Parts: sequence; C-alpha cells; structure tokens
Amino acid sequence: MSPLRTEMLRYLKRKNYSESTIRSYIYAVAMFSQHYGKCPTQLGDEDILSYLEYLSEEKKLGQSSLNCVYSALRILWEKILNRTWNSRRIPRGRRSKTLPQVLSAYQIAQLIGNTKNPKHRAVLKTLYSTGVRVGELVKLEPGDIDSQRMVVRVRQGKGKKDRYTVLSPSLLEDLRGYWRLFRPVKYLFEGQRWGAHISIRTVQYIYKKACRREGITLDAGVHVLRHSFATHLLESGVDTLTIKALLGHSSITTTARYVHVQNNRIKDLPDLLAHW
Repeated sequence: MSPLRTEMLRYLKRKNYSESTIRSYIYAVAMFSQHYGKCPTQLGDEDILSYLEYLSEEKKLGQSSLNCVYSALRILWEKILNRTWNSRRIPRGRRSKTLPQVLSAYQIAQLIGNTKNPKHRAVLKTLYSTGVRVGELVKLEPGDIDSQRMVVRVRQGKGKKDRYTVLSPSLLEDLRGYWRLFRPVKYLFEGQRWGAHISIRTVQYIYKKACRREGITLDAGVHVLRHSFATHLLESGVDTLTIKALLGHSSITTTARYVHVQNNRIKDLPDLLAHW
C-alpha cells in the first residue's frame, strides 16, 4: 500500500467515515490515479476537471456517483496533499431532484405475503415495516429486536449514529418463527458462512425476485421499501419529525421529500373541472 493511500485511509478512519464510504473514496482516488497512470501528487486542477468531465460525458456516471468522486478528490487535495481546492474552477455538480419511487400498500402486501421462503419473507418484512437501510438490515443482531419495548435498535447507521425504529407485532411474530427455524447466532440474518451476515447483494436479489414474481416493474432497487415505509406512515397521519427520527435523517428537508408523494394529498384535492 502506497504512503499516500495509507495516509488517506488513516484520515478517513480518524474522521469516523463509514466502511462503505472509505472503500468508495479510496477506490475513487485509485481510479483517478490509474486513469492518468501517475501518482496524484503529479496531477493538478486541470487533471481533476478533465477527469470529472470524462466520467460524466464518456462514462455516463450519475450525479450521485460523480459527487462521491468529487468528495474523495477534494479530501485528497485539501487534507492529504495540503493543497487549495479551487471551488470556483471545479464546482460540485448539482444532483437532480427526483421524487422517491414507492409501492402501494397492496403491492407491498402481495410482495411479502406471496414470498414463501420464511427467511426471505422476514427480510422483506423487516425492510418495509422498520424502514431500515439495507446496509443496516444486514448488520442487525438478534439482540437488537426488543420485544419488551417493541422497538428495533439500529447500531451505527448512516453517519455513525444509533437509533430506534418501530417493531410491528406482525414482524415480531414472523421473526420468532424464522428464528426457531434458522437459529441465527451472531447476526439476525446470516449468510452461507457461519457467523457472517447476509450480503447486500443477496437481499437485493430477494427483492428483485419477489418483484418479478408479482410483475412489479419499477426501475429501482430494494430502497423502494424504505421509501414506501415513510410514505405510508405519512399517509396514515404520522408527523414528519417522528418519521425523520425513525429513518435516521440528519435534516428534516430529506424527510420532507415524502410529503410530495403522499397519495392522499393528491386525491383529496378538489376537482377544478367538476362544474364544467
């Protein structure tokens, strides 16, 4: 491992970045260096600008991925190489604002209810009824299911924060049945290797397989279940601050996105053409 890589790795760990973010940032810098065949110390602002344009125009990276590369290179520049980052010369791209995609309550019921594998059903039901991220789900432990207080503890979620979310009686019943069958030891949902958690890729496969079976063609991943959790709670009258806490959002503006997709906000509007 090069001294530069080692120094950046130490910085990211010292600043308590998540494991997935650290991997993404280290990979982004490695690809930047590989693109030019040079050490980043030999490159400058023009090289960064040109590389970001290449990723956008030729590789067709989305804005979210571009922002990840941008952040990684800026940390490298400012914190590791002690250089000035020229924000005016190299501006961060603006992410397009898209509404979250959600499933209807009926689609969710079909998706989960028609999943016969008890482990797969428990995975999907946990994702939807708690609103946890898939990266948080795979790291849940049996002890995180608190049946006395009817909550699920999420340890070190996004932003390295602990929080609690709701535990549905229906989910608790399914989890108990699942536990009696599979007897997980370390993680609530374990993979094929003993003591290792189920992979994110496997969870995505379980979701996609269920969608295909039900003829659901949304071009979106398993995160749709989290979006649906938030939207359905809003439609049921739960306040935005409570949902913010359950989802673990840092800002209320992030949670407020779901206000725009509430079906009852649209269906209860007056028909302006009713008297034509």
